[in-house]
Amino acid sequence: LASSCTVQVKLELGHRAQLRKKVTSEGFTHDWMVFVRGPETGDIQHFVEKVVFRLHESFPKPKRVCKEPPYKVEESGYAGFLMPIESTTCAVRSSPSTTPPKNSEESSSKLEG
Repeated sequence: LASSCTVQVKLELGHRAQLRKKVTSEGFTHDWMVFVRGPETGDIQHFVEKVVFRLHESFPKPKRVCKEPPYKVEESGYAGFLMPIESTTCAVRSSPSTTPPKNSEESSSKLEG
C-alpha cells in the first residue's frame, strides 16, 4: 500500500540596505544583505539543501551558494540590480517501519554493532 506525504515549507525572502557613513574607494555607498529564511526566523535547514544567489556580474564570484544557514549574502554597492535566487529542497525520504527486537539479547547486539 503506497502512502503519500505532502510537506509545505514557508520561506521568507528579504533584503536590507544601509547608507554607509563614508563612501568606499570603489565608490560603494551602501552596505546590503539579502536572505532566505523561515518565517519569524524559523528553522528551514532540514528542508533546504541549498540557496543560490546570482549577483550582478560586476561582483566577484557572482554565483553565491549557501548550503547551510544562514542563507544570506552581505555586500557593499552603489546601485540596484535584479538578483535571481534559487532554493533547492531536500528530498523527503520516508523511513521504513521497524519492529522492536524480540528479546533483550537482540536489542543489545543491535546497539553494539
